[in-house]
Amino acid sequence: EYIMTFKTFTNANAPFEGKKLAIDINEVQSIYEDVTKADEGKYTTLWSPSNTWTVQEDFETVMKIIGEK
Repeated sequence: EYIMTFKTFTNANAPFEGKKLAIDINEVQSIYEDVTKADEGKYTTLWSPSNTWTVQEDFETVMKIIGEK
């Protein structure tokens, strides 16, 4: 049985920038700091084979949110 586990982040992409975003973290396979020069360290990207999300929280905050019960 598959159980979705949603965690809430802040969307970093237009047109929904600044809006809340719930991601099923069971789908996420990679998490990395944004590496573009202009945004280095400001944003974090969560990646799955079916989708990619860039959120406004920094890497440490994303990891903390994911670890919360």
